Amino acid sequence: MRLARDTSRNSTGVIAQGFRQAYNRAHSANSKERRCPLGKSGHICCPASARASGLSDLLGRVLDRKKIGSFVFVNHHYPKLAERASHSHPWLHLTMVRQGYYCRKLGRRTDNYQAGSLTFLQTNDSHTDSYAPGSKCLHVVIPSEVEQRLTRDFGIQGTVGQIPPSLSARYSIALQSESRRADSESPLIVEALLFDLVSRHLNIIRDRSSARPRWLGALLDYLDDTFEKEWSLQNMAAEMGVHPVYLCRTFSEHFDCTLGEYIRKQRVLRAWQLLAIGDSTLAEIASQSGFADQSHFTRAFKNHFGITPGEWRRQGSPDTALNKKVLSKLE
Repeated sequence: MRLARDTSRNSTGVIAQGFRQAYNRAHSANSKERRCPLGKSGHICCPASARASGLSDLLGRVLDRKKIGSFVFVNHHYPKLAERASHSHPWLHLTMVRQGYYCRKLGRRTDNYQAGSLTFLQTNDSHTDSYAPGSKCLHVVIPSEVEQRLTRDFGIQGTVGQIPPSLSARYSIALQSESRRADSESPLIVEALLFDLVSRHLNIIRDRSSARPRWLGALLDYLDDTFEKEWSLQNMAAEMGVHPVYLCRTFSEHFDCTLGEYIRKQRVLRAWQLLAIGDSTLAEIASQSGFADQSHFTRAFKNHFGITPGEWRRQGSPDTALNKKVLSKLE
């Protein structure tokens, strides 16, 4: 499914606008009887699930908490190191790291999520949390009825882990934008965003596990996790067990760009995301996105979008047309 876009949408929620327009078209004929499948009451806006009350026990300081139908959006700030021993939650939820770092241990697996990361945590999965000092996260509690539909339609069990940067940037911005807007249509829009996110994520997983040389899918996963770090072609090839020349040639044949161009695009995409969802300085964003310094970041961003990061921050949020241009360049 290709997402619709429209210049009438405010802020960075260009993706969400397509779902909002579809909703309006589908329900305009009978606006007095609009219904939404999100809550047991059947209405668009209904009380949050009682099981979401456990969020009051989360670590850190709550910056804001908002109910959107049966969804609960909670922005947390962790001024100092915050850790919690093994525990679980009776709900499926999505975590967006807006600033700083978050470490989660799930069974034998330990994942480190930096600013811009977007990740699901399954219902009742036992895990430990650790938030670095100064971190900020948006936690989205997903109601059980939506989780059941996700499981039925996509079989989401086993999809725990970090969402690829190409998806996390677009959908984290769209979800945050919708949470700020929060009107009577928002619950359906949020659900549509989640379904599209999961669908696209699973498509990526399937695509990387089939066709092409098997090591190429592993390389893309590796790049998703390390694109912001310094990289060496020799080390990367050694990780994949292939010759550096063969790696570069095969990558270009399958993706119509060089390995360096791909990494640069991922870094620019992450920087655009951090400009939209957080309040880090340009120097901090440059570092978090993998650029050598702020000047390097500024040049790369302007070469890609025709505007500097500083100019985007000053005019990007209220200018939907500018964000549409950004999205079109990142397709």
